[in-house]
Amino acid sequence: MRICIKIGTALISRGNRLNYRWLKGKVREIAALQKQGNEIIIVSSGAVAAGMEITGQTVRPTDVLRVQMMSGMGQIRLMKYYKDYFKPHGIHVAQILLTHHNFASKNEEATIREIVEAYLREGVIPIVNENDMINKEEVELDPVFTDNDILAALVATRVDAGLLLILTDVDGLYQGNPKQDRMAKLVEEVELIDRRIERMAARESNPLGLGGMASKVQAARMAAGRGIDTVVANGRYPVGEVLGDRVPRTRFHAG
Repeated sequence: MRICIKIGTALISRGNRLNYRWLKGKVREIAALQKQGNEIIIVSSGAVAAGMEITGQTVRPTDVLRVQMMSGMGQIRLMKYYKDYFKPHGIHVAQILLTHHNFASKNEEATIREIVEAYLREGVIPIVNENDMINKEEVELDPVFTDNDILAALVATRVDAGLLLILTDVDGLYQGNPKQDRMAKLVEEVELIDRRIERMAARESNPLGLGGMASKVQAARMAAGRGIDTVVANGRYPVGEVLGDRVPRTRFHAG
């Protein structure tokens, strides 16, 4: 199966630092998935957090230029650790930086697909991220990719993924906000994304991230439109357990 895995800021960062221990363990799980015959594409957040770690900042900058600088510095560190952690498993990685403009052109969409397909044929894992350095309007205004949830859906639909897996810091979609209401119930299966489902999606986010459950529901809707199921799950569970339906998660069915 071709799986597009989105890794959010809330998982890959711990305060103003990258969560290296978590990332190393998740890379090991993803490598095992590939060795089982799956094709893997990763959409990763974390560049700004990595940049903050380099400069010693403890709070995400509000100045657009500073965010762009943090992203540019952090991309190097983030990719270095992906490269280093996949290397023992005999897997090479490649970075692909995208903006929403790349999906507005059929020619550029075709190029993205061609590059991803070529990497997958070679057993290379493409690691996709938003190009914050170039996409100033997305940093300055309401972010289009909302912590890469929408970017992951765009990538998954353009490369015909069999599944979009969004890893976050909660178990999935709850009827209420589980961080505020301990009695909120998890919705494990969603057959149709309607207004009721949209109302359940909490809009709160991690201070270092930009997305929330609302953007994950939107991403799932986009994927469903192309016949792709989406699973939203807690990234602290092993990926194999999530895909095997052995832990709590929410699956949005394409129909």
